Amino acid sequence: MNTKIIRLDSRRDTEAIEWAKELRETEAWFQSARFRQITRLHTPYEVVALRGNGQEDYTVAKQAAVKMYDYLQRLFREKKQEITYGPFSPTGAVRAVMEGLKVLYLGGWATSARGSDSEDPGADLANYALDRVPKEGASWVRALLHQDEAQRSSRMRMTSAQRKNTPAIEFAPPLIIPDGDTGHGGEHHIRNLVKKFVESKIGAIHIEDQRAGCKVCGHQGQKVLVSTAEMISRLNTARLQFDILGVPGVVVARTDSNDATAIDSVDDERDHPFVYGATNPRIVPFKNVNLAVIRKFYKEGFKEINGHLLHKISETAYREAQEWLKQERLTPRIHEGIARIHNETALLKKSREQARRQGKSPKTTREELAAREIWIKTITEETLDNVLAEIRRVWAEKAGLKTYADAVADAMQARIHDKKKFSISVERWKRFAVTVSHEDARKRAESMGIDIFWSWELPRSPDGFYPITGGRDMAVARGLAVAPFADLVWRETAKPDLADDKAWADAIHAVFPDKMLAYNLSPSWNWDAWGFTDDQIRSFAGQLGKMGYVFNFITYAGHQGEALMNGRLARALREESVLGFVRLVQRALRLANDPAQYPQTFVGGPWADRFRRAARGPSLTTSSMGGKSTEAQHRKATEVPTSVLERWLRMWVQHWSEQGLYNKGDLSVELKERWAGSEEMMLNVFDEARDKIAEITFRVDKDREGRKFLAVKDQNTVKQYRSRRLMTLMHFFLLHRYKADLVHYVSPTDDNRLSVHRMIQNGVFRESRTDDPNIIAIEVNTDRAQKIFANDESVKRFIARPYRTSNLQVSNSHAKAAVG
Repeated sequence: MNTKIIRLDSRRDTEAIEWAKELRETEAWFQSARFRQITRLHTPYEVVALRGNGQEDYTVAKQAAVKMYDYLQRLFREKKQEITYGPFSPTGAVRAVMEGLKVLYLGGWATSARGSDSEDPGADLANYALDRVPKEGASWVRALLHQDEAQRSSRMRMTSAQRKNTPAIEFAPPLIIPDGDTGHGGEHHIRNLVKKFVESKIGAIHIEDQRAGCKVCGHQGQKVLVSTAEMISRLNTARLQFDILGVPGVVVARTDSNDATAIDSVDDERDHPFVYGATNPRIVPFKNVNLAVIRKFYKEGFKEINGHLLHKISETAYREAQEWLKQERLTPRIHEGIARIHNETALLKKSREQARRQGKSPKTTREELAAREIWIKTITEETLDNVLAEIRRVWAEKAGLKTYADAVADAMQARIHDKKKFSISVERWKRFAVTVSHEDARKRAESMGIDIFWSWELPRSPDGFYPITGGRDMAVARGLAVAPFADLVWRETAKPDLADDKAWADAIHAVFPDKMLAYNLSPSWNWDAWGFTDDQIRSFAGQLGKMGYVFNFITYAGHQGEALMNGRLARALREESVLGFVRLVQRALRLANDPAQYPQTFVGGPWADRFRRAARGPSLTTSSMGGKSTEAQHRKATEVPTSVLERWLRMWVQHWSEQGLYNKGDLSVELKERWAGSEEMMLNVFDEARDKIAEITFRVDKDREGRKFLAVKDQNTVKQYRSRRLMTLMHFFLLHRYKADLVHYVSPTDDNRLSVHRMIQNGVFRESRTDDPNIIAIEVNTDRAQKIFANDESVKRFIARPYRTSNLQVSNSHAKAAVG
């Protein structure tokens, strides 16, 4: 037989050469250190085969993925954590990064709450279009990248010294972990979702194990899970698409199993140990009982109660359910509900007849009858829900719902009580049963002579869902199952509980010691209601970091923050007109030294002018930031600026450097809120290495007579710089800036008393009086103070004036000078 031999000429098959090269590169990608903890269900060949020839680079998404992963890994090694939140707008994202947050959370909760031109705002049910969260993320990314452009342009105009004192903000690449919810469907939905995120320059995603279509917020009830296998498939699909796009995406696996109540299938044996079954062989299927109750209301004339029409069961099934209800004496409870609705309906009919007989005003009659009619609808809904809840409770009790492991354990305990011996203990049986399928567990039980009735079909809901235990054990099992397919694992919980969180983390790390964890510091929790102190709340996230939770986030804090601020602003305008805006917004922006106080610069005005100049050439004579731009008004100092104190400190540095008693370089000043939103302020002084050498904590207010007072809560100076008038200069600055009439020292320390004494000695304070040993109240000698602040020469003389040894005595009624 003649065989025609076809020889492949590889020199001409350039496609195969390129594919082979790409395949080797992809194999190396799979085996790289980045993915040493990751398991894939797909092969490098499949990745190459699914790519097109025209491959895009996705530079920003790649950079973001690499930087985010490396950063989270460093936090994990150092047992630290990133605490962050979900902003509600591009502006919120920009400000969060400006304040030092490295990684942002982009949540579906906020996306649902916002709505769009095609979706109503609503609860977190993942009922928005697949591209909604990616589009929201794209707007964040664009805003952050533009801030990066504006910052670079601005820094190129700075001097080296200015750049040194103004650390650059890391706007690029934007680090965002977005909400992929359930994936919005099957594999192709997840593929498109990941691609949309990458095209939006985002290199991460989190996916959860709730069932699409039934998904609810992680802190709502009645959560339905998909099987473990389905969840793994979702995660692997996301990884596959990242691989196809050449992006080392950060994949976060979220499990809602801790508080879930049902699962949509029992196809995966890993889920079997957590499924409830009925142990009563005489029980009627729950679905049939539920439908029989609804049909009973329907047949009594309440045609709007017709949920049973969604399903079809036989008349025999209905009769058996009705017999069970009668046998369990639940029929009277149904009749009570029906009678209640009938009574309310009869009252409505009677009211209509009375209105006709009495000739009441048509308007009054319509209002009364309409209100009663709506009330009846409410009563009907409430009554049906209460009846069904009561019957559900009784059914579960009569069915003897248990896991198969517990049902066998109870049978073993009963026989042990009757002197029966088994080859394994009850506890050992339970440990075995949670590791195998139901079929294998049943075979093992039968081998021990235990053959009990147990059915997971009888408790199924009308929707077809199986009831499950939920709880930490199930969350551990889920976490261990998904860990090889994700970079981080997240367990959604119903309350903040460090002991429980540690137990779950320890269980994951016992098998996967290097697995990073994520944690929702949920705004759905009422933190104060759980009895935490402020210190415990403050340290909560840090404690999580020690357990391996590296990404800890407050999901929809941005949404609540916007709602709060808008509500306050609207109220302020209503109560105080324009003053409300000035007090609540403009003054607060200045107080916080917020970049938004310069609105045009904040949104990139100078960069825009520079672009126009580059586009039109040096002959351009107009600019948005020049001429009559109102931003100049905001740059006009309404209070004495901190640069005044920095000028005084340069004199201080020069004097003490010449004395050989200071060598730490230039000093800088920071005036800020003690904490975000606080009425208390801090005045800080730093040396050139940014080590703090002095601080004052204070508050400015007015008393009932309208006099402005400066309340000093605390002051500290590094020991080596005491008795050199550094703290006194800082006091001078505060008096100069705020024009205070009085100074109060709250819970005064020896340092406070010494400051009071020296200020009296310098003639700045007139006297010290108090009726309370915990407060020193001092009147300011404004004329004397202004003379010291008047010019640089007077400040220099003050700094250089030698100290004299003193003995200080301050009584409760008067601060007396006792120095020589």
